[in-house]
Amino acid sequence: MRYLMVACFIGLLLCGNIQAATMEVSIYYDPSKGPAWIDPARMAPAVENALKDKKIQCSIMNAKSLVDYMNANPEGIVIMTTGIAPGEIFKSQGDKDLVHKWLFAGGIMFWTGDWPFYYWDVPANCPGGGGEASVFGVTMTQGADGTKVKPTALGKELIPSIKEHISCRPVSIAILDSNKFVYESYADNGNLADPIAFQASKMKGWFANTYTWPDDESYEDIALRISELLVNRFLIDLNVEAKDKLTATWGLIKNF
Repeated sequence: MRYLMVACFIGLLLCGNIQAATMEVSIYYDPSKGPAWIDPARMAPAVENALKDKKIQCSIMNAKSLVDYMNANPEGIVIMTTGIAPGEIFKSQGDKDLVHKWLFAGGIMFWTGDWPFYYWDVPANCPGGGGEASVFGVTMTQGADGTKVKPTALGKELIPSIKEHISCRPVSIAILDSNKFVYESYADNGNLADPIAFQASKMKGWFANTYTWPDDESYEDIALRISELLVNRFLIDLNVEAKDKLTATWGLIKNF
C-alpha cells in the first residue's frame, strides 16, 4: 500500500496537479548597509558566479528582498556575504528577530565575512558576542587570530577543494558539545573549526559558519567552497533548478 501511494503521488506531480517544491538561493548584499572587513561588492558576485557555474538558480538580494524571501521560503537557503546582518532580520532581540524564527523553522544560512551577528546594519550597532547568543542561545565563535585548521574526512568529501588554512574567527567545538548542538566540522584543529555547520537545540534549520575571517583565502576560493558544500550537503534533497520534477519529488517522498 505504501508503494502504491508513493507511485500515485509521483503520477500526480508529473501530471502537474501538485507543484514541486523548488526555490532559488538568496545571496544577501545591500550596498546601503555597512560591511565588516570583507568587501561584499566582490564577495556577492563571486558567490553568484560559483553557484551559476553549478547550475544553481540564485539572486543577489538587498535587505527588503531578503525579508520577502525569508518570509516566503521558511526552509529556503540564504548566503550572507557582508559579515553584518541587516537590522530588518536581526537586532539582537532573541526569538523576536526574523532570522531566529527562520532558522528555527528550517531555514539554511551560510555566513561569511566576520563573527556572526556581532553587528547589525553598521559596525556601530554592536551587541558583540551577545548577538550570537541572542540567535543560538550561546556564543560559540572565538576571536583566535592565526588558528590553523585542517580539513576533516567529511570536509574533504563534501568540499573537494578544501585545504589547510588559517581562520581568525573559528567556532569552539567544546562549546557546541557542552550545549548539545548537532554539528558537522569540515576543518578544525581538534577544538576550533571553520568551516562548520550546526543546529542549536530545537533548531530545524542549519547555520554554516564558512570562512568568517580567513587570512589566506581569496573571494573566489571562499565562493567555491560555499558552492561545493551547498551542492554536496544541503541541496541533496532539493531541486533548486526547477528542471526535473521527479528529482524534486524524491526530496518530498523519501520519508513518506
